[in-house]
Amino acid sequence: MTEVISMANKRIILSALLCFSVFYVGCSEKKETHSVTSGYITVKGSEQTLPMMTEEAYSFMELYDKAKILVIDGGSNYGLAAIFMDSAQIAVSTRPMNADELNRAKTAGFNVNEFKIAKDGIAIIVNPVNPINKLTVEQVNKIFSGEIKTWSTVKGPNWPIQVHIWDEASGTYVFFKDSILLGKNYAQSAKRFSSTEAMIRSLYEEKGAIGLVSMSRLYRTWSPLIEESRIKALAIAQDNKSESIPPDEAAVHADLYPFVRYIYLYTAWEPKDLDAGFITYITSSPGQKIIAANGFVPITVPVTYKDSL
Repeated sequence: MTEVISMANKRIILSALLCFSVFYVGCSEKKETHSVTSGYITVKGSEQTLPMMTEEAYSFMELYDKAKILVIDGGSNYGLAAIFMDSAQIAVSTRPMNADELNRAKTAGFNVNEFKIAKDGIAIIVNPVNPINKLTVEQVNKIFSGEIKTWSTVKGPNWPIQVHIWDEASGTYVFFKDSILLGKNYAQSAKRFSSTEAMIRSLYEEKGAIGLVSMSRLYRTWSPLIEESRIKALAIAQDNKSESIPPDEAAVHADLYPFVRYIYLYTAWEPKDLDAGFITYITSSPGQKIIAANGFVPITVPVTYKDSL
């Protein structure tokens, strides 16, 4: 299992280094063709989509050898800021831009373009030794806002709850606060993380911990499919009378799982060169297959999942 993780990480790092090297070589050329299949672009944003977006870039560059695409994580907010500072051409975000952000961009003269490329479920995760297997939406709200402080309150062991959340640069931080906590503040004692691996490692070390990640990260790798054994995802019910639904692709595709969000691409201007070509590729059938192979739900091509409920 360790070897599989290592190889996956090596591929991501190799892709990034490859992009850097071809970029600097390209910079030394006096004339560089810019088109939908050539040139150089930077894609910045969500850490949780990094493996998927890196594979998209790698696949695109294999098809078009004059294209150089560098994918960098750092968080959705970081990516959105980057496209307006001209340090990236495409932002990857796990939350939509809000009305205030869009209005400010328009006032500043930008022509923002939004593209939905996938659906994702926010998985609520705990340590595998925790006997709790399901929660309601209200219980999740009260746990992450700090109103519920021990697992015994939700019929679990008498352990204190240690809330794990994403830092403010993450789109998940904003989306979860607005859509699930309904504007409430996170628990004051919540630990903040900027990477999925760091959050999973911490949950594995604390038996009373609870956190949230993209459902795509419930597996160490999707090729072959290897489950992430250090965490356990909880099934979520809308209320006490509703069925508890696990965060899987079929449930997210059918909008049965309560915590569903979209994955967005944003540009500050109308895409016209390599940014347009790359976005078109991601929304095409080959690009959407990569999305599905990384644990997200395609939305621009037909897809059917077996009913696993």
